Amino acid sequence: MPMDAPTKRRHQPGGAHPTRRKVVAEPFHPAPPTPAAAAAAPPSRLVGAIVEKGFSAAAPSSAPQPSVLPFPVARHRSHGPHWGPMAKDAGKDGDEDEDDEMDMDEMDYQQAAAAVAGPVRRKEKKGMDFSRWREFVGDAPPKRRQGKPVHAKKQNERKIDAVAVTSKLGAVAAGGKELEGGSMQLDSGDAREGSGSTLSVSEVAPKKPAEHAESRVELVKGGEIMDAALKGDSMELDGGESSIEAEINAENMARLAGMSADEIAEAQADIVNKMNPALVEMLRRRGREKSGGKKGVINDKRQENSGPQRAKRATPGDWLTIGEHSGHSWKAWSERVEQIRSCRFTLDGEILGFQYSHEQQDGKKTHAESAAERDFLRTEGDPAAVGYTINEAVALTRSMVPGQRVLALQLLASILNRASQNLHKMDLMDNVKEINSNDQFDDWQAVWAYALGPEPELVLSLRMALDDNHDSVVLSCAKVVNVMLSCEFNESYFDFSEKVLDHRKDICTAPVFRSKPDLDGGFLDGGFWKYNTKASNILPHYDDNDEDEGDEKHTIQDDVVVSGQDVAAGFVRMGILPRICFLLEMDPPPALEDYLVSILVALARHSPQSADAILNCPRLIQSVTKLLIKQGSVGIRSSQIKGVTLLKVLSKYNRQTCLNFVNHGVFQQAMWHWYRKASTIEDWVRSGKEQCKLTSAMMVEQLRFWRTCISYGLCIAHFTDFFPVLCLWLSPHMFEKLSEHKVLAEFSSVAGESYLVLAALAQRLPLLHLAEQLAEQDVGVSASYIEIWSWSHVGPMVDLALSWLHLNDIPYVCSLIRGQHSNTEHIVEASYLVSVIASVLGMFDSILERISPDDILDGKSYSLPWIPDFVPKIGLGIISNGFFSCLATVSGGNVDNQSSCSTSLVQGLCYMRCHGNVNVSLSSIGCLQRLVQLSGSVDRVIQGATKGSSEHLNESKTGVAGKLLGEGISSLWHNDLLHMLSLLLPIISSEWSILQNIEMFGRGGPAPGVGFGWGACGGGFWSLKCLLAQLDSQLILELIKCFSSVQGGPVILNKGVTSGSVTNTVVAVSDCINSSLGVSLIAGPGQISMLEEAFDILFEPSILKYLKSSIHKFASHMEFLKPFEWDITEDEYMLFSSVLNSHFRSRWLAIKKKHSSKYTGNNSSTSSLKAVETLETIQEETELTEAVNQPCSTLVIEWAHQRLPLPVHWILSAVCCIDDPKGSLSTSGHYNLDVSRAGIIFLLGLEAISAAPCLHAPLIWKMHALSASIRSSMELLQEDRSRDIFHTLQELYGQHLDRLYCNKSNSMKEVESVGVATLEKTEEINNHTILRFQEKIHGSYTTFVESLVDQFAAVSYGDVVFGRQVAIYLHRRVEPTVRLATWNALSNAYVLELLPPLDKCIGDAQGYLEPLEDDEKILESYVKSWTSGVLDKAAKRGSMAFMLAKHHLSGFVFQCGLSLNTLRNKLVKSLIRCYTQKRHHEAMLKSFILQGIAHDSMGSCNELDRRFEILKEACEMNSSLLSEVHRLKSSVGQ
Repeated sequence: MPMDAPTKRRHQPGGAHPTRRKVVAEPFHPAPPTPAAAAAAPPSRLVGAIVEKGFSAAAPSSAPQPSVLPFPVARHRSHGPHWGPMAKDAGKDGDEDEDDEMDMDEMDYQQAAAAVAGPVRRKEKKGMDFSRWREFVGDAPPKRRQGKPVHAKKQNERKIDAVAVTSKLGAVAAGGKELEGGSMQLDSGDAREGSGSTLSVSEVAPKKPAEHAESRVELVKGGEIMDAALKGDSMELDGGESSIEAEINAENMARLAGMSADEIAEAQADIVNKMNPALVEMLRRRGREKSGGKKGVINDKRQENSGPQRAKRATPGDWLTIGEHSGHSWKAWSERVEQIRSCRFTLDGEILGFQYSHEQQDGKKTHAESAAERDFLRTEGDPAAVGYTINEAVALTRSMVPGQRVLALQLLASILNRASQNLHKMDLMDNVKEINSNDQFDDWQAVWAYALGPEPELVLSLRMALDDNHDSVVLSCAKVVNVMLSCEFNESYFDFSEKVLDHRKDICTAPVFRSKPDLDGGFLDGGFWKYNTKASNILPHYDDNDEDEGDEKHTIQDDVVVSGQDVAAGFVRMGILPRICFLLEMDPPPALEDYLVSILVALARHSPQSADAILNCPRLIQSVTKLLIKQGSVGIRSSQIKGVTLLKVLSKYNRQTCLNFVNHGVFQQAMWHWYRKASTIEDWVRSGKEQCKLTSAMMVEQLRFWRTCISYGLCIAHFTDFFPVLCLWLSPHMFEKLSEHKVLAEFSSVAGESYLVLAALAQRLPLLHLAEQLAEQDVGVSASYIEIWSWSHVGPMVDLALSWLHLNDIPYVCSLIRGQHSNTEHIVEASYLVSVIASVLGMFDSILERISPDDILDGKSYSLPWIPDFVPKIGLGIISNGFFSCLATVSGGNVDNQSSCSTSLVQGLCYMRCHGNVNVSLSSIGCLQRLVQLSGSVDRVIQGATKGSSEHLNESKTGVAGKLLGEGISSLWHNDLLHMLSLLLPIISSEWSILQNIEMFGRGGPAPGVGFGWGACGGGFWSLKCLLAQLDSQLILELIKCFSSVQGGPVILNKGVTSGSVTNTVVAVSDCINSSLGVSLIAGPGQISMLEEAFDILFEPSILKYLKSSIHKFASHMEFLKPFEWDITEDEYMLFSSVLNSHFRSRWLAIKKKHSSKYTGNNSSTSSLKAVETLETIQEETELTEAVNQPCSTLVIEWAHQRLPLPVHWILSAVCCIDDPKGSLSTSGHYNLDVSRAGIIFLLGLEAISAAPCLHAPLIWKMHALSASIRSSMELLQEDRSRDIFHTLQELYGQHLDRLYCNKSNSMKEVESVGVATLEKTEEINNHTILRFQEKIHGSYTTFVESLVDQFAAVSYGDVVFGRQVAIYLHRRVEPTVRLATWNALSNAYVLELLPPLDKCIGDAQGYLEPLEDDEKILESYVKSWTSGVLDKAAKRGSMAFMLAKHHLSGFVFQCGLSLNTLRNKLVKSLIRCYTQKRHHEAMLKSFILQGIAHDSMGSCNELDRRFEILKEACEMNSSLLSEVHRLKSSVGQ
């Protein structure tokens, strides 16, 4: 079959250009080249070339065109197409080399592609011919190359039409998006990468042979001015100017170049005379700003081009905090991230600088080589020295050369790993802001945010790379995905979370953001969290009717958009799960297998929808299960451990899922290690350290999987099967040998997890005596109703655990008791054993909880006719083994063991909390918390037992320890409580302030990663530091409860202060309030119960009584307040306590109900299963449910659909409660009024005692809360008590405002000396943003102000307190838009006269008057109100409205500069014309003229003359207006 000419040439040796590729929309059928052609191809054309995957060079077929967006092609942008005009006589000259001949042959390619892709046609613009642009440049001819003369014909060929060049530049700027979407880039090196890379004329000119390159450069030099103009306009590929602007600018520059200086000056004068002076001034100001900005850009580019630079250091002040919702802050953050676009990295992931790829380290430019053209085998020097940008690395992943793809993926893995490691290191610092500004500090937070952001489209490239047919590429890609999903750091967080928290539920790691505040909620921040992407976007649902149109509706661009919102969701949507399943089935290498299972675990932790996608993926769970039972010569593999973790995570989402795993044998396959014959600990140690690590890690994950099943009431019967192996880890074993072989940590982890499993089993015990009572009734309860643990197993387990209470026999721990804890050499080893002791104490507490529950439902109680004999053994073990320093609290007892009781484990644990690292602190604080809980449980059980209930109880009460046990453990260790409280109170006050800085712009972190990948400093909410703060909070609440439960014991919080003194109560209650408020700001999702306890403490009637007495003392010390005469009754205390508690619970702790959706997956089975278990058809079974803990339905909490953690101003919601017209919080309006009345009392009480969290709430939020409380109703001001409190808060906040504004110089000195609570004050003073309501609270704040003014006009009748609150929005520190909206609303409602006098407003009067008003719209609004007569009554009544308008208008008219003469003349003429029509305005106009002039001063006459001259000048020779000015002057007395 004969071939056509193009095909024939392609099959000839060298017949096709290696760096060209065809861009055709239709598929081609491959035509394999002949062996001769392949052999004849030079090696240089086989390395680095990129060929379209699935496309060949054959002619287009008749196949139908695709109806969807094509999948991105695996290619690199550097490989063409090299669009450029072909020379008419190209190829005819004998000097053309072989490359030019191949270029001519490629014209056939252009002809073949012309049928598919038509050229972009530009609209012809008449009158813009630049063909004679050289005439405007100058007479200097272009420099010629010396040496060999150039032929005239070739010179003509090198000429470039300026119109064509400009057109090409415009096409690049206007069509940059299309070029980027089609993966077609101009051959301009890194034009796409850096915003600073410009596109010169030479870069768009057609490619010429090597001998023509120099002459082309000379031609550009001849057009120096035009080239500079184009560069000055930043003609860039990304975001450059349009072609029309470039042509206009080129024309203007050309005309200016042909004009003399006199002609330019004359033209400027002509323009100024014809235009409005105000407009001219505005244009000049814009021109200065524009030129200044461009100059700065040019300088930045010059600095960047001068050589390699370090990345811009993020100074400590650059870290953004919560509440910074201003455009400036977002702009600053955006600039930080955008800088990473041009940031270059080494192959190790280190930041190299901001060089561009065509620059060497010495600053000299070379040829514009792309990243794909760097050949590490043949290129001289160091090809990687110039570094790579993230975009270059992403583009290089689509290279045709597998080595380049692997290199790019390894580079991305290094960058992401380096960024995550540096983010994690910030968690080990006390505070990020304490970094020395002189140290080099790279902005890795911005690097992480940019890499995971939407611009690089990294998820799409990785998903394509995972489909590669090269194993090395797939392995490198899996590693990048593993780092991108933060698998290591997230698993570390969850590992510690399961160790130290007994009932902690896992939290979904999907990225979230806050819902925007609305007007009905008072504009308060802290809305419900939402997922970054909807659940339906993770797995798009296809209906039957959408099968034909599904391809058109769901495109790859949709996948890219979703991945930019949520990285993990993008992977699932792009079908990564079937690909992982396929790879697992192909028996991958161990490293790849480990990465793949880690990815599955990270995706499973993402959200319930991702977990459903894993469960519903065909054969995926079966593939993971096969890994668990795979036996090999290497023993346990890391992928098997993570496989068990995956099953555990999936089981936690739903009880039905866990039940399915049990029924299908998955649980038994995962626990295969526990069915083997039990070996000894000696055999385990002899197996080697590495094998011990793997074995312990596997056993820990298996035990956690079993613990998950136990929490659902499943697999409890397997206890007898697993006990032979379990009992090996329950007793202390040869610690010296374990330490010698360095496996103490591994042994401790298994032992601690074993006791946590026993604690979970203890929670499945029936209530001891209630179960006996039901058994005596012989009700015939079905044994299959619920799976429970037997009390017969408890005794032996407790006997094994009691050996862990002998602290003197445990190395490293005994040194803590003997006061040797100052030696930190073995503090890490001690922390391992402390974690085991904490698990033992937790098991004891769970058992005692099933003997005598702490909280019995419906107030039911039952007697304890007897208690097990191990209960006093536990109590005696705690007392006699040095847990507490009990000697100091023994009264009348023997002092036999003075030396042994002088120190305690508690003091050692406190030392570990202060001086250990995060891991040691977590272990110590977890042990302290469980010790406090266990001591309370022991006291509760022993005190609940009847007298003479058992002989062993009476026997245990003999001796010193027995007497202590009889008196109660909790009442005997106040010295240790004092030590812990004195340690934790200052810690908790610093922790909540640090955690409040995590949330950025309403997001948990700036990046769309998962968990740690949110990109917050130190991990943010997913850091161990945050987990430690939450543990501290729980312990604080436990200690407060312990103090309140002690009857008659001395409550001591400061040394030397006893309960009998007056100051002790003040100190105790204030510290209690401060710590509870701090706890409320630390609690995260899943800690609602902890917040409920904090609310119960805060809103106790006794606390409210204390706050009321503090308010009276506070008012008596304030000179501007009269003593309060009101009081609060006992019934009102109970009412306020109830309404405040219920309000804050419903407002902040409520979970948003999710609508029923078809995307719920297997979660839908939960409701039906629960309904079956709670049927009350048989009375006896209902009674049994009280004796047995009901299994939970899920062990996972979603970060979305709830509000925690709370914002710092959460306490203000009670004040704003009345501003809830929809009644979302309560249907009763009277209830809302009660909440507001109680809320302002509570707020003033906190201000009176200077509660730290209340002081940290920004002043602007407090002002807004007062306004919101009266926006919908004035009932709050109609009660005398509430009115007095409201007025007191206004005065208090007015003083605060004066300190921030009026005395800025003094305040700055005070701010520097105060410390913690002054960071925001400093920012407010420096940025003049004290009362930026629209910027700080909500962008639509003008709507709120207008509704407030409407309420003021409708019902206030000139109420002074209401008027003061409205007038604050006319303060000079309020932004102009809010001030203008407030003034216009008051003016339109004709209520300006109802505003109070200036001396009665909130804050000092100078805050409303200084600085002088310079906003044109506000000044015009003042004049409009003046001339319309709205200010007439305000002038008579002495309202602040007239004083404000008169002061600012007078100051502007008589003190403004020459540039504002036009506006001044306009305002003056309006005032004088009004005076001619309304003679009663004469007094007002006189006061306007005399404003600010002292009557007794010597220069008053001269000042009056000057002002009247200004008025005459403003009249602009208008005779009628001048006559009125003369009349006014005569009336003044001049």
